Parts: sequence; C-alpha cells; structure tokens
Amino acid sequence: MRKIILLAALLSFSLTAGFAQTSATYQVLDPNTISTYVISTGIFNQDIRTNNTPGFMWPKGSNRFAIFTTGLSIGAYVQGNLRLASCSYKGEYTPGKCNLGVPFTNADFKIYKVTRGDGPSNADWANWYKMVPYGAPYYDVNNNGTFDQGIDTPGVKSAEQTIFICMTDGYDSTHNQSEGFSGGTAPLYSEMHLTAWGYTKEIYQNMQFVKIEVINKGTSAWTSTQMGIINDPDNGDSGDDYIGCDTVMNLGYCYNSDNMDGTGTPPSYGANPPASGIRLLKGGRENAANLGMTSFVYFTNTGSGGITCEQDPSQPIEAYRFLCGIKKDGSPWFNPSTWRHSIKLYPGNPETGEGWTELGYNGNVNIAVIKNCEGGDTLSRFSSPAGDRRFIMNTGSQTLTVNPGDTQQVILCQLIARGSNNKNSVTQLKMLSVYANELYQNNFVIGINNISTEIPAGCLLEQNYPNPFNPVTKIRFSVSQNVSGSASNVMLRVYDVTGRCVNTLVNESMKPGVYETSFDGYGLNSGVYFCRLTIGGFTETRKMLLLK
Repeated sequence: MRKIILLAALLSFSLTAGFAQTSATYQVLDPNTISTYVISTGIFNQDIRTNNTPGFMWPKGSNRFAIFTTGLSIGAYVQGNLRLASCSYKGEYTPGKCNLGVPFTNADFKIYKVTRGDGPSNADWANWYKMVPYGAPYYDVNNNGTFDQGIDTPGVKSAEQTIFICMTDGYDSTHNQSEGFSGGTAPLYSEMHLTAWGYTKEIYQNMQFVKIEVINKGTSAWTSTQMGIINDPDNGDSGDDYIGCDTVMNLGYCYNSDNMDGTGTPPSYGANPPASGIRLLKGGRENAANLGMTSFVYFTNTGSGGITCEQDPSQPIEAYRFLCGIKKDGSPWFNPSTWRHSIKLYPGNPETGEGWTELGYNGNVNIAVIKNCEGGDTLSRFSSPAGDRRFIMNTGSQTLTVNPGDTQQVILCQLIARGSNNKNSVTQLKMLSVYANELYQNNFVIGINNISTEIPAGCLLEQNYPNPFNPVTKIRFSVSQNVSGSASNVMLRVYDVTGRCVNTLVNESMKPGVYETSFDGYGLNSGVYFCRLTIGGFTETRKMLLLK
C-alpha cells in the first residue's frame, strides 16, 4: 500500500524551477539484457508511468523485475542544521544547475540519451555539447582534451547506450517529507551529474553502471557528510526476499528466501530465482582515501509490521541516522553471533551457511536478528521471516566535510545473476561483480587497443587469431584516412550462420590507425561465425570457427 501511495504522489508531483514548472520525465536504459528507467528527479530503476511499478526488468522483455527503485541520498549539517537531498521513491532533484545557492534551469537541462551509431538525427546526440561542461562523457577521438562537435563521439566509450542528466536540489519546492526517505529539509544546494550506461559484450550483459557526481554549489560547507544508496529490491515476488552484503566486495544484494519465487508467472521468477545487487566501485573520498561501503543496513515498510525503530523514517534526523549505520531512534544494530554492535548487516555466505545471514548464522535459522529499540524491546534473538526488503549502502563519515565547490563521486554497478538455486545465485552474483570491478579498475576500457597511429594505406580486416578458438579470439583491423579527413564510423560485428548478429564489438567514430579487439564466444554454441568490418563504403568479412 505504501508504494502505491508514494507513486500516486510522484505521478502528480511537479517541480518548480524559477517561473517554470516541469513534470518528472524519464529515459529507458536498455543496452543489454537489463531494461530500466532513469528519472529526472534523481532516482532510477522505477517505472513512473503507472502506479506501484518496478522498473529494473530482467531479462529485458520478460516482464519480470528485480528492483523497484534506487537513488543516492545525502545528509549533512550546514551551519549546525541538518539538511538532506533525498532520493528514494520520488527524489528531490530537478533538471538544472546551481551556483552559490542560486538554482537555474532552462530547456537545455533534461535527460539526454545516446546509442552507439547515433548521429545528428538524434537531437540528444546533436546537443550533447551543451552538457559537456557539466560532465557529460564523450570519446575524445582526436585526443585534444576538448569536445569537438562532429569529430568526438558523445557517450561513454564502447558503451551501447549512455544517459546523462545534470540536476540540482536547490529549489525549496522539490523538498518534501513525502519523498519516501524523509526529505523536506532546506536544500543542500547540491548539483548532481548522473551518468548511466551499459555494454553489449557478453561478460557485461547482466550489469549496468551509474556514476553520480555531487558538487556543493552552496556558500557553506557540508559537515558530517553521509551518502547512502537507497535500494528497494523486489526480486520477482517481493514478499519472500532476503538481503545481505559482502564487506570485501562492497556489495549489497537481494535473494529469494527459498528456491521458488512466486508461481513463475511474471513478475515472479519461479524455480532457481536470481539474485540482484549493487556493487559500490567508488565511494565517498576523505583525505584522498576511498571510504568504500561504511555501513550496510535496512529499513522496513511501516505497514508491514516489525519493530518501530527499523521502520520508514518519518523525520530527517531518522533518515540521517540510517545513513550513519544506526537505527532511526539511535539504537545500534547487533550481530546475534557476537552480541556486539554492527554497522554491516548479514555479511555471511548464504550458500555455504558460514557467518551471519538472514537464514541465521552457521546454519541456525532461529538466531538471525536481534530486536532492540531504545527503551523498548530487550535484547533477544529472533528468526528473520522473509518479506519485502530495502537496504541502504552508505559511504560517508562524521568527519567528512564537503566545502563549497568540492565534488564527491560515487560509482556503482547494478547487476543480476541466476545460479543453480536461490543461494547459488548469490555466489554467481559475487563472481559477476568481480568482472565489474576489474572493468572499473581498468578505467572502463574495453578491449579496443590502438596498435599503431600510423595511417594505413587502406582499410583492412585481418583473420582472427587463434582460429579455431575457444572461447576467446583476437581481431585486428585497420582504419584509413577518409576523404574529408575526419574520423570514420567503424562497425565491427559478429554474425552466426543464419545471419543473426550475436555481438557488436565496435560501433563508433575512430581516427586512422591499426586496432585490435577481442571476441568472447562464451555462451555461444560451437560452429562457424562471421566477423564483418564496415567503414563507410568499405566492407570485409572473415570466417571464424568456435570449437568447444
């Protein structure tokens, strides 16, 4: 019921920007097996077109969903007064910028979306340059450090799709306690630059990336700054979920409490349900150090019962306490296996039964959680019945100060995996998150290496090597100077014997040179495949043999 009320409010919610009024808008991010939504109020993963509708669909087109809504909320003190910029169910941002505490917006500030291969016919592609000063990413084809329209490529390099929006919480009218995570304070005067993107490469098809930059655009420092990723997962049937975290990987996740999710009819997943999660690749920074995941806690739906100090925050101070890793009344969380305070809940391994999970600890299902509120419940061990879960993955510090003009950057990967059973799905999710972290550590460079900048005499697609291969092979190709002297649009795709495209390896503007990339045939059947290079009017095809 609470989700229905919140979303009904969202659909009628309008954002005042100066004398203008703009309804919440969205763009669909569906570059790979995941389809989801990015909203102009600062939240994502929610479908705001209808009431009570999750937005993170997997697999794409299945009408099965794993996440209801997500957003980055910030809490800090400004001249001794607590302020929040909340993003959970509605979001307190609006498209625009802020300077010295004065917000500004016009038609240029909106959600921009580009797809590989786009050109001037896409208005967002054509107007991308307007957002480059605010952090919109692009591939610097001529490597001169500036965005050159018609030469450089809008969007994250090698990504199939990129979404960008510049927003601010600077308008009083966007702050409301009905936001869902107890908003309603005076603005922080934050400017948020949100980039979301995804890849088609097989190993990255079940993940999407989000980078959020927040800049203090007010005139006073933020002190005791806490930032939290508020995530409401609905793993198919939302009434039978558990949550957990991996403190080494900075990973929070949701999985089914048993091996049958609902009936299997959408939106449920049926037998062997998947696990979904968020890996924090980069957290808040203090004194040049990455704070990582400083706490992992949850809050429950007030209407579904549970003890009061763990329910939805109704006051800003209650939301801030959750961001700090404590309960909304200030009570600490306890690890029932040690009786000690904890700020990172359920860090055990569901599949092996080791450590503390919602299933219990060391296999004991009767001691999964300790219920305590200040002046209320006594310290007693209880089981943890499955239900509708939310979690908060925090990164911040009581000593973190963000001065005017300072920037904090959070980078996350949201991902999903399906294993042989509900617990094995968590193990597979952790394995998948390793690949996400490796890509982040490699600065999101995906396998297109510039072998030589010497201008080739002509375009060329060389034979892949090794060939036959299992399952990875390298492909080298040459891009020559075109007639106009500008960068050429290069398309490199792999097809099966029926002519179906199984992977797009390259689809972007590239300057002359010799390049090498790799093709991973993981998940494909043995057989003959064709690699085709297209550059302008030039086309060349090579036959490849995958043997497993």
